[in-house]
Amino acid sequence: MRKYILLILLIFAPYQFAQADTVNNLSSFQWQKRVLLLNNPANETETMQSLLKLGPQFAERDLLWFVFSKGNIETNYPGKITSDFNANIKDQYFKGDGEQVVLIGKDGGVKYRAVKYAPTEILRRIDSMPMRQQETKDGSAP
Repeated sequence: MRKYILLILLIFAPYQFAQADTVNNLSSFQWQKRVLLLNNPANETETMQSLLKLGPQFAERDLLWFVFSKGNIETNYPGKITSDFNANIKDQYFKGDGEQVVLIGKDGGVKYRAVKYAPTEILRRIDSMPMRQQETKDGSAP
């Protein structure tokens, strides 16, 4: 009997590990990451350049970003995104199709909403969060 259980575990283990990096919604990031959602940025190229340029600062603040534009998703999340992710996020966080920015804290709560992407304001908002201040104080920030 133990052989069969071990065999079943060995067969399904790779599938389980492959699914671990696949995201369908934001719940898997709670207490681990902050999340920045951008919907239909007015200047997508400029926004993407800014996000990439600020990569080290965002990484230091445990920030993942997702840009939704023309049915596509650009992100710094290294795992896979399910086909339902786009609809799940848009239904939950965005109102309409215009440019929108939503910052979500590690606790899963919305911390900031705006109609334009303003990177300095986003960094300022994150740095003013009590959890972020504690991270920098006790050295637990990456």
